[in-house]
Amino acid sequence: MFFDFHIHRDHKLALEALKLGYHGVVLVSHSEELEKHHNLLKSTVDYKQHVKNASGLFILKGVEIKAKNPEDLKRKIQKFRKKTDVLLVQGGNLKINRAATEDPRVDILCYPYRSRAESGINHVLAAEAAKNRVSIEINLKYLLMNRPNQRHRVLSQFRQIVKLHRKFKFPVIITSDANSIYDLRSPRDVVALAACFGMTSEEVTRAMCTVPQEIMERGSLRDQIIVSGACLVKNESIK
Repeated sequence: MFFDFHIHRDHKLALEALKLGYHGVVLVSHSEELEKHHNLLKSTVDYKQHVKNASGLFILKGVEIKAKNPEDLKRKIQKFRKKTDVLLVQGGNLKINRAATEDPRVDILCYPYRSRAESGINHVLAAEAAKNRVSIEINLKYLLMNRPNQRHRVLSQFRQIVKLHRKFKFPVIITSDANSIYDLRSPRDVVALAACFGMTSEEVTRAMCTVPQEIMERGSLRDQIIVSGACLVKNESIK
């Protein structure tokens, strides 16, 4: 089962992803949009059930947080965490990258390498991401939409992430960040493209199948967590 956990809030893209071989997607809204238009998440929820009934495609709602600083990030995580299935953080700023990897409420750190010469992930952040199970995004649109003379830099950033992933075992997730049908890639195409920055087919499969399912599983258990390391277990036989 393949998943694309970063598709912009266009319902037609969800059905197009189904045609390409995906079993589930996350329709992402930006936190700034949601603060202005509170009904965006509700429309996604309504559409989830409609598409699932019609096609069997599994649809989740996501919020991508853009924060000015770590304090702003914490405020927005607190605001949106319970309102969404998948919480993404827009990376690039090293302080935001660090704050995101240190917070287990974050599901995905998006393009930590944005506007940087290096990957935006060092050994300290890699260890934090592994401990808190924060997935580091490999964003294919960031590679494909960059100018040709910049793609070598992006490939180098992706290789750095893959190298750190193999050492520290933090989760890596591959997404399309699609705004249109032309941004979507079939799972087979993604495997071929990922070979350009050194990922094996097994690593790609984990990034597109296992890691998304782990995020969904963790999300389903989140309401049962009382404090870190302890969760509420329901047992109907106990009286």
